Amino acid sequence: MAKLTVKDLFEKKGKVKLTELYVTNALEAFAAEKAGIDIQIVSFKKETLRTGVPTNRWFRDAHIKDIREAAPNTFMIYGLGQLSSPERAIDAALIARDNGADAVYCGNSPKYVEALRNEGLPAVSHIGLIPYKSTWTGGFKAVGKDAESAFKVYQDAISYDNAGAIGLEVECVPDRVAEIITNKVNLLTLSMGSGPKCDVEFLFIQDVIGTNTERVPRHAKIFKDTNKSYEKLLDDTIEGIRSYVKDVNTKKFPTKSNIVEIKDEEFDKFLNKVG
Repeated sequence: MAKLTVKDLFEKKGKVKLTELYVTNALEAFAAEKAGIDIQIVSFKKETLRTGVPTNRWFRDAHIKDIREAAPNTFMIYGLGQLSSPERAIDAALIARDNGADAVYCGNSPKYVEALRNEGLPAVSHIGLIPYKSTWTGGFKAVGKDAESAFKVYQDAISYDNAGAIGLEVECVPDRVAEIITNKVNLLTLSMGSGPKCDVEFLFIQDVIGTNTERVPRHAKIFKDTNKSYEKLLDDTIEGIRSYVKDVNTKKFPTKSNIVEIKDEEFDKFLNKVG
């Protein structure tokens, strides 16, 4: 499939429902592309060019190059988190772009997004329930369930739209509120638990394939439980290593077929040379 561009995404708004997954390693990215996911997002540490929070406890800190190469035809967002100044955001986004990002996630205020847009750097941000800002909205719960808070979410969306964001993660906002926002903005809305009327449906891959070892969020669904496969892989790995240790200790490994031999005459010459 051909990789989408920002122009393509805007042209699909209101016409085609898109899908997005948060991934953390090359296997997940490869599988997501093969399965037809339109957009992927990965946390990005610009200092080490590695990824951030893992979705599976057995796979941590993949190199961003591996993920990009695993899904070369997917529109890829690199999550920058929050930066301490618009200048730092620009610096991080340039590094991300140089390492394969098609857009960046920036959790800062609209002025940061505007600074990125002025430099031609596509940015996505976040409204509604924002986990790292949730103390302002009363903790981990839905945002916008009353008229006042719903209007605040709406105002935030308009501000980011005016700043030039290409998309907004709309997390745990009532579906009817999210629908109004979607219809009022030019950017793409990315629904994380905000109903089916947004432009993009967005989930973390751990909640799709069952590798989330904690509580699965209400807005998510396990479509295939792969945890048992990982558990079997772990058991098989331990069994294989134990067999290796046992064969070494009992002198069953290495055998003649595992070593390099030297002809007797050449070995005798070698012995003469070493005295």
